[in-house]
Amino acid sequence: MRRPIVHLGPGCERGGLARPAAPRAARSSSSPPPQAASVSHMRLRYLLPLVFASAAFWSCRSQGDDSATTPVIAGEAPAAGEAGAVGAEGAAEQPSAEQADNAVAGVTDETTGVQDPAAGDAQAAPANDEEAAREAALKAQTDAARAAAEQAAREQVARENAAAERAAGEQAAAEQAAANALAEQAAREQAAREEAAREKNAANAPSAQQAPSLEQRADHLKLLEQRRTELVAQFVRTGDARLDSADFQGALEQYAQAYDVLRGASDPGAQREVVMTRMAKVKRLMGDDYSLAAAGVEDATQRLMIKNAQARLAAEQAMLDGDAALRAGEHEKAVRQYREAEGILRFNPLLAGGSIDQKIVANKIQTASRLADEARAGAEKQKLAEAQAAAAKAEAEQRNFRENQLKQIYTDAYRAFQSEDYALAAQLGNQILLADAGNPVAQELVDISNAAKHQKFEQVTLRRMREEWLRTFEQLDQSATPQSSAIVFDDPKRWTEVIRRHPPEFSADDPSMQAEKNDVLRRLADIQIAPHFGKSDEPAKLADVASFLQNYTNINFLLSPKVRELDEESTSVHLETRERSVKSVLDLIADMREQVKWKVEDGMVKFVTPEEMKGGQVLMMYEVNDLIRAIQDFPGTDINVIPSNGLEKSDEKVEEREALVVTADSLDQMIRGNVEPASWDADAANSLKISNGTLIVNQTPEVHAKIEALLNDLREATGIMVDIQARFLKVEDNFLEDIGVDFRGLGSPGLGTNGSFNDFGDASAQNDLGAEIGQDTSNGLFYDDGNDGSYAAHLENLYDSELGNDEFKATGGMSFQWTFLNDLEMELILRAVSKSERVQLVTAPRVLVFNTARANLTVLNQVAYVRDYDIEIAQGASIADPLIDVVQDGVILDVKPVVSADRRFITLEVRPTVAELKRPIAELATGLGSQTAVTIQLPELEISRVRTTLPIPDGGTVLLGGFKIHEATDQRSGIPFLNKIPFLSFLFERKGNYVSNRKLLILLKASIVIPAEHEPTPAQLGVLPGPKHVGAKAN
Repeated sequence: MRRPIVHLGPGCERGGLARPAAPRAARSSSSPPPQAASVSHMRLRYLLPLVFASAAFWSCRSQGDDSATTPVIAGEAPAAGEAGAVGAEGAAEQPSAEQADNAVAGVTDETTGVQDPAAGDAQAAPANDEEAAREAALKAQTDAARAAAEQAAREQVARENAAAERAAGEQAAAEQAAANALAEQAAREQAAREEAAREKNAANAPSAQQAPSLEQRADHLKLLEQRRTELVAQFVRTGDARLDSADFQGALEQYAQAYDVLRGASDPGAQREVVMTRMAKVKRLMGDDYSLAAAGVEDATQRLMIKNAQARLAAEQAMLDGDAALRAGEHEKAVRQYREAEGILRFNPLLAGGSIDQKIVANKIQTASRLADEARAGAEKQKLAEAQAAAAKAEAEQRNFRENQLKQIYTDAYRAFQSEDYALAAQLGNQILLADAGNPVAQELVDISNAAKHQKFEQVTLRRMREEWLRTFEQLDQSATPQSSAIVFDDPKRWTEVIRRHPPEFSADDPSMQAEKNDVLRRLADIQIAPHFGKSDEPAKLADVASFLQNYTNINFLLSPKVRELDEESTSVHLETRERSVKSVLDLIADMREQVKWKVEDGMVKFVTPEEMKGGQVLMMYEVNDLIRAIQDFPGTDINVIPSNGLEKSDEKVEEREALVVTADSLDQMIRGNVEPASWDADAANSLKISNGTLIVNQTPEVHAKIEALLNDLREATGIMVDIQARFLKVEDNFLEDIGVDFRGLGSPGLGTNGSFNDFGDASAQNDLGAEIGQDTSNGLFYDDGNDGSYAAHLENLYDSELGNDEFKATGGMSFQWTFLNDLEMELILRAVSKSERVQLVTAPRVLVFNTARANLTVLNQVAYVRDYDIEIAQGASIADPLIDVVQDGVILDVKPVVSADRRFITLEVRPTVAELKRPIAELATGLGSQTAVTIQLPELEISRVRTTLPIPDGGTVLLGGFKIHEATDQRSGIPFLNKIPFLSFLFERKGNYVSNRKLLILLKASIVIPAEHEPTPAQLGVLPGPKHVGAKAN
């Protein structure tokens, strides 16, 4: 006879039978042996009464129960002849008996320690003797079934022990998991037995045992879930291994055990899906339906018994969980647990008995529901009360907060009012009114603040008006004060702000590290040393030099590993020079050895190779507009009258500059060729670009320092100006004397006839211009002799040219006229004038010009004149349209200075011009045929100009040039012979004498102006002296 074995099989689904595992002998044939079939029918006939008698206690747990997996009698062991084969193949997958016994003992202790089977079962006492008898019978049946199950378990454990001895070591984890499952089932059986005993003894007395704590139960459930998960995973791995070895029966058994373990899981999830998929796959591969059916009939009895036991245990567990939840005050959970027990009893009515009864469960459900409703009502009432209390508290807090806020605002408003910030006080008062409309105190505060604000504004306006008025007149007075210096810093406050300016630059990544590096570089530049390293035949080692410098400077020196790997020749140093800075010595060492460079990093000086110099770049910008932008030249204009014949004046062509100091391309090449030339190609990250007057460089800090030094050297020649003062000194000493007597001017009145002489033309044709000298045709002497005729004479002494010049003429003086009227009429005119003058005219233009730039100072007077006419003919008439032009006179100073390198001398190219327009402008009258004559003006300019180049010491004055003019004129006009008679010659002669001495001097003074030298000192700015004063940097 075959003996039943215990393993975890797929079990049943809602009362249905799962597909049992077929015996190994059945896989070799399509139909079962006759002997196996007869044994199966015989076993079924004897076991069916036992199955239905014990159905009340052994019911299959429904899907999704929380309890642990229970051992199930899934089939029978093979016959004696087959035991060896089966044991050998199943040794790797079944737990040993010793491990199962240990697991049973451990889980039983844990289970009994957290359960309280007697809680809440006071109403489950038997009602009468009949019920007691039924319970005794059921108990006897239960003991018999339990004994059979225990016997089968012992036999199975024995077979498993035999198989475990031949199993491989890698199945230990699976065996432990199976033992844990068996232990859980044994613990639940033990708990069921103890619960039945306690229910009978404590039917009429309340339980004094306290419910386990929620933390203990949660830990227990968590432990069960972990064990269940490990066991399922082990069964699946074992089944996969057997499936790979074509052991379909063994694989199906392992998957069935995994599926049965998952039935007790709270959330089987993906594991259950995987197990079901693998089981279906194995069943399709086996394909022996008849053998499966026969095996299912044989196992039906045992499965039904197990099913009933599981159902009762599930119901009892649900009751226990409901009682625990009810004691813990979790009424909703208690109702769910009771309803779960009620559902199990409805589907399995034969399980009712003892403490498991539908009426008892219904009473517990009713009690739990009532308590749940009361708890909900109480909780809602409590929540409502709490909400009302919280609302009242929040309202009080809000009211207090609002009051405190208003008080604080009012306090701030009062302080603002006290500090005369009336606008802020009014604003804060309006905030109070927004929060508390109609507040009389706030309203009064706003009104008073507004009134005070307007009053203060009026006062401030009046005070500011007075201050601005006084400041305006102070500025006017200051503007009227002449300034003799080229540059004056008369606003120290403004200059204090200017010296705080710095060029734009990128900030250092770590200011502290940058400061430390700058400190090391400063110390290297300050410490002086006279190096004597090595000899010509025995140079010193670089390591020894570094050690010496470290001791001398108290700065750490380090040789990089790559430098130490260089040969001795590449790291040997022979250097003997005069005293110089340590930084200069390090530069010399780097220049002597191509394979050795140095840099400051981490507060120390490191000797590195050129490859190690890569990296550490810093992006910086330099403004170079003052170097590459060209300065515009402004040459002076040439003063002249427009040439005749339609020729235009030619303007001087000025060559345009490319740059002030150096062009952008030349600056790029200069930096790359003079500042670490090898570094630009050694590292691709090093870059240099000039864009819109900004030099953008990405290089190491050491290279940046050299670039900045180069740019500063280039700027040494920029920013220099030259103050040029020119003086045109004109001195004149003039004398004029003119004395003469004329007989003319009788005119029409008188006793004689107005006879006239036509020696000078017809007076009527000259529009009676007799007042002008030489144009008067009137008689000066007239005698009428009656019938014998008349005698007339006209005497006027004239000069061929006017005595003096346009500015110094023989006008004015004394004019005496004497007339004798009788038979003899005579008119005598005496003119006498004597003049002298001394003139000193200084024209001093001054211009401040940039070094090497050309500039001019022009002070001109423009005079318009009629240059010509355009004749337009229309309908036989001609119209003269005048052409207006402009002639200029004045002073033009055109200069171009070049300061020497030592800033001691100035090479000055100077072109001064002085032009003077002679007035009145000469006119020329011309006719247009029968039309009226027109006048054309012919201006005349007196131009004095100098073109020269000369060196001038800084601040020196030179006589650039000049000229002297001496002019003497002695004119006499009279009647021959009569002008020789003494005393009488005075009446018949005119004498004129004119002497003019003029001198023009051009003086030039040039001074070099460096703006940095005119900066205010710290004492003038009111800055206290310190270790370092931030000021403008001199270029």
